[in-house]
Amino acid sequence: MASSVSLPLAVWHNFANSNVSCITCHYPNVYAGQKDGNIWVYTLTQQNQLEHAFMLVGHKSPVVALCVLKAETDALSKSENVLISASEDGEIARWSALDGRCQAVNPAGFYGVPRFLKVFPRFSEKHIFCCGQANEITILNASNLEVVRVWGGHSNWVTCLDFFDPGQKSSRLLTVTIDGKLDVWDFDSTKHVIFKDRANTYTPFDRAFDLLSNPTQPDMFLALSDKKVMLFTIREMKLQLQSEVSASLNSPWTGGAFFDSNQFAVWNQDGHICYYQLELKEDTYRLIPICTYKLGNQGFDEHYSTVTSMIQKPGNQNQFMLVNIVNCSEASGFSVIPLQQQSSEFTYSIDATFASIWPLKHESNPSFGQVTATAPVNTNHLAIGYDSGTICVVPLSLALLYFSDISRYIEGRDDVRVFEHAHQGAVTCIVVPERHVSDQRYLISGGQDGAVKIWNLIDGKYISSCAVHCMPVDSFIEPAEQKDSRVRGSIVSIAQDNSVALISVDSMTCLFIFPGYPHPLSKIQWRTSEDYLVFGYHDESAYIWQMQTAHLDRILHGKNAHQVLEDDRWPVNNMAQNTNVGGSRQTVQVKPIITKHNASHSSTSIAQVFTVNIRRIAHDIYTRMSHLATENASQDNTIHPILKASLLSNFDAVVPDILTFRPDKDDPLDNVEESKQPNALNERKIELIKAVMSVIVSWHVSEAFEQICSSSLDLPKQSHPNISYGLKGANGNVSVLAPLKNERQAWTISPSMTAIRLLSIALLGKAIVYMAGQESRSSDLISGYAMALPLIVGQKYRFPSLSLFSKYWQDPSARSLFSSAIAGLSEQDVESLVDYWEAFLPTSIASENNGPQMMARASIVLGIMGCDQPHILSPRVRKSTALSLTILLSDAELDESRQHTTESLSTGSMARTLSSMELLSQGFQTWEAYINAAEVLRTLFLYATDTQPVMALVSRGAKMAVFQISKTNMPLVINTLTFDTINAKTVNDRMRCLKIVGSFVRKEPILLYSHIHSVVEAVVKTLDPNIPHLREAMLPSVTSILHDLVKTYPSVDFSGSAQKLALGTLEGASVIYDVRTATRSVVLEGHVGPVSALAFSPDAKLIATCSLVEPNVRVWHTNLSLLGMITSSFSQGLNTSHPEGGSQKPHKVFSFAMPDNTLELADIIQHVRFEWTSNKCVRLHVQDLVMSFNV
Repeated sequence: MASSVSLPLAVWHNFANSNVSCITCHYPNVYAGQKDGNIWVYTLTQQNQLEHAFMLVGHKSPVVALCVLKAETDALSKSENVLISASEDGEIARWSALDGRCQAVNPAGFYGVPRFLKVFPRFSEKHIFCCGQANEITILNASNLEVVRVWGGHSNWVTCLDFFDPGQKSSRLLTVTIDGKLDVWDFDSTKHVIFKDRANTYTPFDRAFDLLSNPTQPDMFLALSDKKVMLFTIREMKLQLQSEVSASLNSPWTGGAFFDSNQFAVWNQDGHICYYQLELKEDTYRLIPICTYKLGNQGFDEHYSTVTSMIQKPGNQNQFMLVNIVNCSEASGFSVIPLQQQSSEFTYSIDATFASIWPLKHESNPSFGQVTATAPVNTNHLAIGYDSGTICVVPLSLALLYFSDISRYIEGRDDVRVFEHAHQGAVTCIVVPERHVSDQRYLISGGQDGAVKIWNLIDGKYISSCAVHCMPVDSFIEPAEQKDSRVRGSIVSIAQDNSVALISVDSMTCLFIFPGYPHPLSKIQWRTSEDYLVFGYHDESAYIWQMQTAHLDRILHGKNAHQVLEDDRWPVNNMAQNTNVGGSRQTVQVKPIITKHNASHSSTSIAQVFTVNIRRIAHDIYTRMSHLATENASQDNTIHPILKASLLSNFDAVVPDILTFRPDKDDPLDNVEESKQPNALNERKIELIKAVMSVIVSWHVSEAFEQICSSSLDLPKQSHPNISYGLKGANGNVSVLAPLKNERQAWTISPSMTAIRLLSIALLGKAIVYMAGQESRSSDLISGYAMALPLIVGQKYRFPSLSLFSKYWQDPSARSLFSSAIAGLSEQDVESLVDYWEAFLPTSIASENNGPQMMARASIVLGIMGCDQPHILSPRVRKSTALSLTILLSDAELDESRQHTTESLSTGSMARTLSSMELLSQGFQTWEAYINAAEVLRTLFLYATDTQPVMALVSRGAKMAVFQISKTNMPLVINTLTFDTINAKTVNDRMRCLKIVGSFVRKEPILLYSHIHSVVEAVVKTLDPNIPHLREAMLPSVTSILHDLVKTYPSVDFSGSAQKLALGTLEGASVIYDVRTATRSVVLEGHVGPVSALAFSPDAKLIATCSLVEPNVRVWHTNLSLLGMITSSFSQGLNTSHPEGGSQKPHKVFSFAMPDNTLELADIIQHVRFEWTSNKCVRLHVQDLVMSFNV
């Protein structure tokens, strides 16, 4: 159940001009939302210059609102900033402000177009208020972005702020609609209930689009409208207009901010900024202008616009500055303006353009031109389209390392396809269909010339062309309908004028052409059985086309169109979703970062994000290599040495779930004739590992580790300045770092960035070390590399996130890195870490406010600490952690699925249960004192014996947990098993215990060896003839268990003819049970040491016993005289450690000499046994020694 480890690697190959729609600042970062849906994060330097930090990719429409708030974290700082963003389609996302990792997404967070995201710390830090172009305000949970309340009841577009009411001595909410209606509300943040204050009425004022509160005077606020800035105070629940300022220019006000209690600034979209000071005179505030800032004319185009925000630079004087971004069609730029206290007017200019601060020099490929389109091809290739019309299909390894200059590295390779001048003009889109009728593999390309062309990927030849559009082809999709013969094996092309063509790839013909439309296409509904195609557009219209006659049947609008398109009986292609072809479970997924230019209706690809599934790389290599014959591989010198060594290595330690893994299909472009290159396929798989390792490893850190990697894979120790690292987050959103001056800077970004990169190095590094035949050194090498990093990187090094490691804790590499990270922390830091996670445990007081994911994560983090380093946790925390793990063990969903047969089980529920099982068992010695151990074992017994297919993985995990606990406290396990076997109320419970006993006999016979006597005693008692229904029900299971015991242990034997069971004990006694009466019949005492083996004679009148400690063989009569029975009954209660305490005397005693009497327990079980050749002759087998005794 280990999670996949995905590491995004961004290859930057272009720069696109910024078009910023909104910004917010929190020193030292400036967050700029773009109109193309991306978010750029810049860092403000000490010289008041901006530098590119990282990009957030996820929104599909313009970003229109941003805000920064503080959240708790497990890092040593105890809290971190998070960025909340809203896009025009109402999607709300939460990102880490440190590294941009997407933490949560709500696609329907606001019903309308958001304009403002507000958090009121004085009121509630756990809620976000989203308002904009709607008559409702959405209140969201700040941690998971769930909508907790839709605040309606407003007459128009509305915004809000909080203020302090001295009368009620509490914070309240104030709303104002765009037409000036004002209301006061009370909000219960625990019950999420809103009450309107109807006792007070407020005089409406001029229209306002936003309210800005004074941070130090909560009864004062600014109301912003297009033409005015109004200063209000609320005193004794009366709204008082203090002063107002009209816009001096034709451009309307767009925003403002308070700097302290008596200073604020407002600005407009032309870059004009006014700085005011409040002056109190006779209980009335006046606005005194301090200075104004005007953007100088630098030859901007007439459509330029500005976006402004305030940033506070910490220091002795808390300097305030304004960050102003100027959007221009050619080259956008920025200015950082320190606010001046003297009264004057300033004219400022752009400090720099974003192109000038971009860290890379843009150079297009000299042979092919600039990249315009990309698409994955099969499993190991990437198709790249250029503005010259050329298409190049190259291996992923080459694309990753040499994307911007690929033409220099493809000569002489038979796994490369180049289609020169495939189009007249730029290539605009590419796709390789996944579903087609024939066995051929085709590449479909669309160009600026409006043509759609088909190419054969195998032989690299041109096949066909369809001139179906008069505008550039924008995208391809595969039809969701694949049953109809007319549609199956076809592709849909969509042009920039929204015209649509349906092209059959197998017949190489165009089936249908549908004309363009002013609005973009939103859906295609395939009603092929009714002979209809339905096209839905963004203007809420639906065009219904008849397929047989290819004519327009009807046009629907509004509600009728919605009803038709929402009919779920028909397959649908949704344009809002990613419908382009590409496997989601491939080893490497490639996705371009595209910036769109609204004015020119064009787009530019600036980077390619290679999301590498690190675990699949290791799995894929091993599974492929394991198919080669070990003997042939050891003799074949043409195989790469690392692959040859892998065949002789125990790779299960690297990839424990290898048996459930399914590798990617072979890429047809990698397959060549075996006679030419016998192992080309395997060599090309190694190329991908080499490429990834060369990018993610920091060199000159640990010489020993780097030496093995370099020698095994021939890795060059060079940097790749155009490749940066990223993080994959919620909803598939990614954040990628801007190009770095030094790749070691990536270790200083955030704990999450350090953790995911370090874990990737550990997983691939461990695989390489194992395949290189250095299994014994793998842990030391990887730990040494991890522990050397802080010394090499320096004080800015960010220690890895324990929370992220805990997500992959079942992986040995992650577990080792987790322990290393804990060992590197100071005692105070460890205490802070424990205190933070303790608050999220299910047993904590605040558990009702914590989600199940956080509770499980907290239990796992502290559980790992308790297993590996229990001294770190105080007794109180140990108790809370132990009880929390038992709560996770008894999962309600698992219990329901066990009682009601279900076909599926959520991954989260299964992961939580398996985690609790393993942690409880591994740290049982720590947790035992704080839990009801017997009940925990009974729960594990229940899961271990569940036979439902959906519970197979849980059942296997429970068995392993029971075995692990047995190694710590076997008497507890045996006592619980035997007690329940004898005393359980239901037959099913008793049979469950017998199944567990059977598992011990088959899987862990050595663990059970010392307790066979207790087990046999309990098993025999279930056959009590006085309870006939119990005996009858238990007989099949008991028979099976006894068979396994006799088969496995030489000290247990059964005579079918006499219905007697014999057992040799460690105390030297042998006990004979009468199975018919379920009682002891004879106790034979005489051996000084443990009875190693025994056996009945064929007629069951004699029994031979052996003790290798003495060493001797004793032969006994199995039947007693009347006097012997009486005395034996008295002796059964006596201590069996007295050898002469029994009434029965051996019939014969034989002593023998052993060459070596120090046999291991496993050897005794496997290699010691009796063999009766007749009723009077018995042989004793001890390994290769055979002794015969005549009785």
